[in-house]
Amino acid sequence: MKDNIIYSQTTRTVGEKNNVNNFKLGIKRLEDSKFNYANLNFFEIQELLDKDCYEEIFRDLINFLKDSPLTFNIAHAPIHYPFFFNTYYKRDDIDKLKNRILKSLDISKEIGVKGIVIHIGTYLGKDYNYDMKKSIEHNIKYLKPFVEKAIKNNIIIAIENGTQMEKDDPLFKNTAPYIDELISIVDYYNSKYKKEVLGICFDFGHANVGKLDMYNEILKIGSKLKITHIHDNYGTDSHNQPFDGTVNWDSVRKALTDINFNGELTSEVRYKKEELSDSSNINKTYDLIKKIHLG
Repeated sequence: MKDNIIYSQTTRTVGEKNNVNNFKLGIKRLEDSKFNYANLNFFEIQELLDKDCYEEIFRDLINFLKDSPLTFNIAHAPIHYPFFFNTYYKRDDIDKLKNRILKSLDISKEIGVKGIVIHIGTYLGKDYNYDMKKSIEHNIKYLKPFVEKAIKNNIIIAIENGTQMEKDDPLFKNTAPYIDELISIVDYYNSKYKKEVLGICFDFGHANVGKLDMYNEILKIGSKLKITHIHDNYGTDSHNQPFDGTVNWDSVRKALTDINFNGELTSEVRYKKEELSDSSNINKTYDLIKKIHLG
C-alpha cells in the first residue's frame, strides 16, 4: 500500500433512518471529524427513493453534498436481503428495488462518485446448498441494467462478498457468494466490454463471519480489488470498530501490501445514536484505520 492511501468513512444517519435531517446531521459529524473522504451510503436513506417527491428530496441532498468539504469517491447502492434467486423473482417489488439502484447511480454521478458497491444474490439447490454455477448465471443477468447505467455514468461497480446472516442459520448453509464467483462475474463483464467496468469490494467483517482465509483470498482477487469495507466482529456481522473482534489485521495489511492495493480504506463501522453525539467515535475509527495501514 502507498503511504498516502485515502481513509474514508461510510455516511451514517444519526437516529432514525430514511430521515433527511438525520442524514444531514451524520454528514456534519463526518465533516467535524478527521476524515476528508466519505462513502455515500444509500442503504440508510433508500426508502426516500420511493417517494413521489424523491427528485425534490435528492436535489436538496445533492446540493448539500456538493457544498460539503467531504469528497465522495465511493457510494453504496441500496440493498435488500436475504437475497436468494430461488425466491427473488417471485417478489412483487422487484421494479422498486431495481429503480432504487438505478436512481442511486444517477445521483452518484452528480456528486462525482467513481465507484459504487452493489450486493449480489445467490442460488440455492434443493438441499439448500450454494450452487455457484447457477448463481453466476443469475448474477450476470441481475447486474446487466446496473452495469449499463454505470458505464454511461462513468462509474465502476464493485460487487461485494456477502456473509451468511444469523437469520439464515441453520436452514441455509454457505449462502454467501464465494470469491471465485465474484471473480468469474468480474471477468465476464470486463471481457464483454473489453475494459474495466466491474471490480470487487472486499468486506473484512463478512469474510470474518465466513471464516475465510483473508490473506489468500485477497491475493486471489489481486488488482480486481477496488473497494474495501473495514469493520470487525466476533463471528456475527456486528460491524464493530477495528480490533474489537477477531479479524487478523496484520494479515490484512500484509495482503493489501502484497497486491499493491491503492484504493481507499473505507470504514463500515456502525455507531449507536449516542455514539454520534459528537465526532469522537468517528475519530477513533480514523485512528484505528491508520493503525491497520501503518501498523
